Amino acid sequence: GPGKKGRCYKEGGSGRSSQGWVRSVQSSKRSANQILPALAAGSCFHPAFILSCPFSSRTRATSREEKNLQGFLEQPKEKWVESAFEVDGPHYFTVLALHILSPEQWRATRVEILRRLLVTSQARAVAPGGATRLTDKAVKDYSAYRSSLLFWALVDLIYNMFKKVPTSNTEGGWSCSLAEYIRHNDMPIYEAADKALKTFQEEFMPVETFSEFLDAAGLLSEITDPESFLKDLLNSVP
Repeated sequence: GPGKKGRCYKEGGSGRSSQGWVRSVQSSKRSANQILPALAAGSCFHPAFILSCPFSSRTRATSREEKNLQGFLEQPKEKWVESAFEVDGPHYFTVLALHILSPEQWRATRVEILRRLLVTSQARAVAPGGATRLTDKAVKDYSAYRSSLLFWALVDLIYNMFKKVPTSNTEGGWSCSLAEYIRHNDMPIYEAADKALKTFQEEFMPVETFSEFLDAAGLLSEITDPESFLKDLLNSVP
């Protein structure tokens, strides 16, 4: 019923209201906007920073956000450039994916999300004031895409931190399982975050080309021709 609590709730604990979920989503947006300038400046920070966004425990709210995320992933390419300048754009939905998608779902979706972030970088580089079409489709220097690529890499590393989180919770799904794991595993998370940060600093920060990035991310088996991938992607966007 409307008042039923999911398994993420502790008996006698304080559950989030629907207003609390709205605040959670707003916090996710703020976090995404805070992370980007830090990446653009080349600073290194603890991976747990992204997880400062509150997690939803309500199944219905999670279901709604699942639909929103799916809607974003299914957006026609005609909308990609416009969405690059929206608050609820690719960076926001990449953060939201951490709350919604299981590691298996992330692996199946991550290249598509990478495409959206690359187009966002291109759109912002050629039309900083906003646009609805991609007027310049020429591949830019790696520096134009660097902040979005590092953003994606950090999310991918965070997913690797949570390999031990069970994904079979049928009542609350990944969002519930992740919230429960975070609640009870402070030290393992901080230790895993330190390792992720080291990987981020040593393997991703020094990268200078898109091909090197794909190698560091383990994506060369999926994107075998980095130059053609990026060129074809930009040419496919109106």
